[in-house]
Amino acid sequence: MASNQGTYDTPSSQVISLEKVTRILQDLGASQIYVKKLTGNDNSKNQPYFGSHLTDLPFLPTGEIAASSSDSGKTTDPNRKIKYQASLKFSWVGDDGTIYQAPHAKLIYYPQYPEVRFSGFLRSSKVDASKWMDPNKQGRSEGRWLIMGVANDESIYAYLVTPENNLSNELASADFIKISKVIWQLDIQHAGPVESTRGALIHKLLEIHNMGWITSRKLNSNGVFAPYNALNGGGYTLEAMLGISPNGIAEPDYLGWEVKQFGVTRLPRVGAKLTTLMTPEPNGGYYATSGAIAFVRAYGYADRSGKEDRMNFGGKHIVGKCQSLTNLTMQLVGFDAENSAITDATGAIVLLDGSNNITASWSFAKLMDHWKRKHSQAVYIPCIWRTQSSLIEYYYGKDIELGTGTSFEMVLSAMHLGKVFYDPGIKLQNASCQNPRLKCRSQFRVNHKHLDTLYKQFEFVDVASSDS
Repeated sequence: MASNQGTYDTPSSQVISLEKVTRILQDLGASQIYVKKLTGNDNSKNQPYFGSHLTDLPFLPTGEIAASSSDSGKTTDPNRKIKYQASLKFSWVGDDGTIYQAPHAKLIYYPQYPEVRFSGFLRSSKVDASKWMDPNKQGRSEGRWLIMGVANDESIYAYLVTPENNLSNELASADFIKISKVIWQLDIQHAGPVESTRGALIHKLLEIHNMGWITSRKLNSNGVFAPYNALNGGGYTLEAMLGISPNGIAEPDYLGWEVKQFGVTRLPRVGAKLTTLMTPEPNGGYYATSGAIAFVRAYGYADRSGKEDRMNFGGKHIVGKCQSLTNLTMQLVGFDAENSAITDATGAIVLLDGSNNITASWSFAKLMDHWKRKHSQAVYIPCIWRTQSSLIEYYYGKDIELGTGTSFEMVLSAMHLGKVFYDPGIKLQNASCQNPRLKCRSQFRVNHKHLDTLYKQFEFVDVASSDS
C-alpha cells in the first residue's frame, strides 16, 4: 500500500513540522530557506510564477543564462517571441531526507510579458509529486506550498507541502521575511521575526554609524574578525560588521538587501566616485575570437603618461558616440529604447570600428546573468577612511541611499541615455614583446548621482532620524 503513496502523501508527511523540514534542509547544507505559496496556476502545465524579472530572484543560484526562441502564441510579433533559460541545480526531498534529483529544472524569463516561470521540475525526476502538480488532478489545489533550501554549493533542495495537513496550516500562520512579491524567506539567522527588512537594515546601519571609526577587518569563514589592512577594505569591513563572510555566493548580503559602500572625500557625502556595476569580459567580437592581447594591439593606444612599451585600452565609451582614444562606438543591438524592451534574444552590447566590424561584444544573456546577482533591493552607504597608528580605519555615514526594484532592461535604458557606460582599464606592458604582460579590467560604470536611473524607487535616508 505504501508503494502507491506519493512522496508527499505518506502518513509522516501529514504530520511533519516546519522545524523538521528545516532541519532536513539544513542537514543537506542549506544556509537559506525560502517559501512560496502555490496558487491555482502554479502547476506543471502553467509553470509556477516566480516573479517579473530574473533580478527579482538573486537568491536562487542559476546556471548560465541562455537565449532561445519561444513558441508562445500570446504575441504575433516575431521580435517578441523570445525567452531566456537558466538551469537550476534542483532536487526534491522527501520527509525522510531522500533526495530526488530534477535534472531538467530551470527558470524561464519571458521579457515580452515580463515574467519568470519555473519549469521542468518533474521531468526525469523519480519524485512522485505529479498528483499535486497536474492541473487535471490536484495541481490547482489551494494550501500547497513550496519550501526551498539553498546550499553554499548552489544546490536547491525543495519540499512540497500538500493541503490540509499540519505543515500547510503551520505555514499559513508563520512569520516570514518578504523578499519578493511571491517568495518569502524563513529567517534562520536572526532571533525573532523580522517585520520590516528595511527597518532592520536601517537600525543595523545606525549601530555601525554610531560605532565611529572601525579598524579595517574581514570576517573569515568561521565568523571571526580577521585584520585586513589593504586600501580596498571599506566593503569588507562593512560586511564584517553586518556578519557577512566573503564567500562568493550569489545571494543578497543582509536580510535580502545588496549592501554597497562607496568612498567619499568627507561626510555628509561629498566627492562620490564612479560606481562600478559589473566587470564582465566580452564574449563576442574580435576580443573573444583573437584574445585580449591582439585586441589591445589592434585598438589600443600608447600610454599617455609616457610609460615605455605600454599600450592601454581605456576611456569612457557611451552608446552612439565615437570614443576619441579608441575610435570605437558602443551600440545596443536588439533593444528597443523607446519601449525599453529586448527585441532579440541574441542581442548584445557591441563596440564597432569605423567599418562597423564588431571588435568586442557582450551578449544580453551574459550581462543579464551578471545583473541578476544585483538584488532588486540595494543600499549604498558613504564611507571615509584614515590611517591611525599604521592601521586603516573606516567611518560609515548616516545618510544612506536605498534603491528598490530593478531589471536588466533598466540598465540598457540607462546605457542608451549615456548614464551607464563602458569604462575599461586594460593595459599591455612590454607590448612589443612576444609574451607581454596583460591586465584586463572591463567594467560598466555609472556616475553615482545617476544610480536612481537603475531603480524604480530611489530614496535618501538619514538613519539617525528615520522612523523606518
